[in-house]
This record gives sequence, structure tokens and C-alpha cells, in this order.
Amino acid sequence: MAEVDRSLKAVYVADLDRILATMKKIEPELQKEFRKELRKQVKPVEKLAESFVPSQPFPGWRETKPYYPTNWGWAYDTEHRGRTYGKTNKSRWQWSQAEVRAGIQVTSAKTKVQRIKGTTFAVTALALVNKSVPGIIYELAGFGTARSRGKTRRVSRNRNASDDFIAKVNATGGAAEKRLIYRASYQLGSQVNANLVTVLKKYLGENFKD
Repeated sequence: MAEVDRSLKAVYVADLDRILATMKKIEPELQKEFRKELRKQVKPVEKLAESFVPSQPFPGWRETKPYYPTNWGWAYDTEHRGRTYGKTNKSRWQWSQAEVRAGIQVTSAKTKVQRIKGTTFAVTALALVNKSVPGIIYELAGFGTARSRGKTRRVSRNRNASDDFIAKVNATGGAAEKRLIYRASYQLGSQVNANLVTVLKKYLGENFKD
């Protein structure tokens, strides 16, 4: 079994947006190379996370759209029905291994302002995200605070539907290490951060903290 690193320390660079903008103005090719090198260091986590995506999380959560036979008494009950998303009105419970894998991507997150204990600062992040709705559900089902879990809207007639679903996911996907991106990050986080620091030192010198 692979060792798990649960530290997940971040690498902070002051004014990275300004530095990148200046670098782009003076040496655009160098800026492209720098960003490319940063993304390259995160790619192993992306690939590992993709390898964790199952062909089918559990029987019942499959690639076909949920079907409600017309002879079922509640077949035409549209209130208690799995939710959909997107312009195609696709069911959240339509699983696709290929789609979930494709949704795991390295992105350049936008600068955002955070306020902690009266201090305001900007954060620029290179993020690994899952843009697939089924992938997000599979990744995070059962996690979060009691308050956030309590806010989850139940649309099933089965009052225990949420708990039953989480139990099935945990039985196949594992709950201890989370399941996709988080699991890959735990395993490779320290090495990736070390590689990022090496790249930062190469392009920016010593003017940052990890």
C-alpha cells in the first residue's frame, strides 16, 4: 500500500499575478515556459487521480439514464426524482468513467481575496479540479460538516436515500482517504510541492516562502 502524506502543505508566492504580468511584458516566452513548468509538476497528481476513477462506482450507478417503468405507481412523480444539470438536462446519476476522468484538470485559478482575522490578502492558485458533476459527487459524498450535510436537499421518497448512497460509495470507493483528487494529493502532495519549489527557485529566486 502506498504511503499517505496528509500534510498537504501549500506553496505561497507573494504577488504572483504581478510577477507573471511583468514577466509576460518583458519576456513572454519565458513566462509561458514558467507556467508550463508549474503545470507539469502537478500532472502526476492529475494522472493518479484519473487512475482511481472506477468503471462503475456500484451497481445501479451506471452510464444509462435512470429509467422509471410506466407501471410503477410513482413513475410520473417528477418531484421525488434525481436532479439534473446542464443544458442537456442530464441526470446526475448517469455515470461515465471517461467523462469523470476528462473532468479532472489542472487549471490556473483566478485571484481571489481572502479575509482572515482582519487581514486581507490575495491568493493565486494552480488548482487541480474535477469539472464533472458525477465526479464531484463521487469525490465528496459523505464528507463535509454536519451542518453542510444537513443542508443537502433530499428529493427521494426514501428518507434514508442519502445514507444508503454514501454507504454504497464507501463500500467501493473507500472513505478513509477520499476517492479521487484528494486521495492522489495525499499520496503525492509532498513530492509535488518540493518540485514546485524547485521550479519557483529556478525562475523567481528565493523571494517566496513554502
